[in-house]
Amino acid sequence: MRGCRRFVPFALFLALSTVGASALGAPTVAVPGALAPVFDALVAGYPGAAPSAVDSAGDLALRAGTVAWDDLTSVAVLPDAVLTLATDDAGARAFQRYAAGPDGQRALIAAGLLPASVTVVDQTGKTVVVPQPVERLASPYGVATYLAYGLGAGDRIVVAGFLGARDPAGAAAMERIDPRFPTLASVASEQATSVEYLATLDPDLVFAAARSEWIESVEAVGMPVVAFDGESAEQLREAVRLTGALLGPDAASRAEAWVAYYDDVLARVAAATAGAETTPSVLFTGSQRTRVASGAMYQTALIEAAGGASVTVDLSGYWNDVGVEQVLVWDPEWILVPPYGGASVGAVLEDPEWGLLDAVRAERVVRMPKLVAPWDTPTPDSVLAVVWLAEVLHPGAELACADEVAFFYPRFYGYAISAEEVAELCGL
Repeated sequence: MRGCRRFVPFALFLALSTVGASALGAPTVAVPGALAPVFDALVAGYPGAAPSAVDSAGDLALRAGTVAWDDLTSVAVLPDAVLTLATDDAGARAFQRYAAGPDGQRALIAAGLLPASVTVVDQTGKTVVVPQPVERLASPYGVATYLAYGLGAGDRIVVAGFLGARDPAGAAAMERIDPRFPTLASVASEQATSVEYLATLDPDLVFAAARSEWIESVEAVGMPVVAFDGESAEQLREAVRLTGALLGPDAASRAEAWVAYYDDVLARVAAATAGAETTPSVLFTGSQRTRVASGAMYQTALIEAAGGASVTVDLSGYWNDVGVEQVLVWDPEWILVPPYGGASVGAVLEDPEWGLLDAVRAERVVRMPKLVAPWDTPTPDSVLAVVWLAEVLHPGAELACADEVAFFYPRFYGYAISAEEVAELCGL
């Protein structure tokens, strides 16, 4: 199984933030001479018991380099400097969290080691200047919310949309990931996009969908808005990296780690399914059985990455409405239903017209998993959909959904997922 080590859970970081840092022991940090200015700047801004520098074998180690995608013990404090946890000590963990967060970033900005603003081009082609650090994030766009959580910045969210958290199971899982969820989710979507309400929250940055109609009104009152538009693997990589660039060096490091992990998974799945005798045909349905994903949507990219062929690949646009007759013509070998919108496997299996399909008679109808973020959407979690679906379509392939899930959530969400949750997600 990947990752025998575990990154400190998000809930534990929140708990540590409620404990006075001075109540925790002052950690020691191994600091090479070249990085002494970085350490000094961080210590100068630290509100707790000041860590001390040592030549070697400290509770933490400050070193030049970047964070590997499978490293669960390190954070980035600069694009080329890493702080690694060597001892599972509360004081060390608190200092590491500070160094990777907005307060540590602010201390490094004050020392001239990080820029006071970043300029990005969002996924609509708009140039946005964002002062640093981003400490208060508004994310009414539910997909972008998980970009923030996946890059370790969920604790900066002050209001958000939570795609996939409307059902009891999704809401309960989101609350386990972030205990603040009930409060954050109590704001109605129309209120979360109200200029007046957003102004009361004083966000440093607002995340939006490219299709959001409220962007200009929010920008007009001086709140920077970054828009996302990802319906392909490459656009998802861009969205993850864009989010990282906005949220500081550690988020940027996590973004590169996720992209490396995503590419590694895609390569391993491609190798595992390369020898398959057939490429199963797949239909991805939406909230209604005859609403289907187009060839331009991310669902089609997932099907292809998992070694399948989408029967709707030639459809354009977004969700398409088709007749049952067209579905019968396509005659897919597998049918996927989403974990949202009231769609269910049972509704497909019990429909007499759909019963004419071999896939229905053979019960080759499956529901895409989700913990909270639906795995078929362009969120960090979707990397898991590739492995899960490849196992469904190619049961002989040497892949392990359970191993990937057990690695992914601690690494990218800081969430210590249980064995029971892993089993449920992977259908074990």
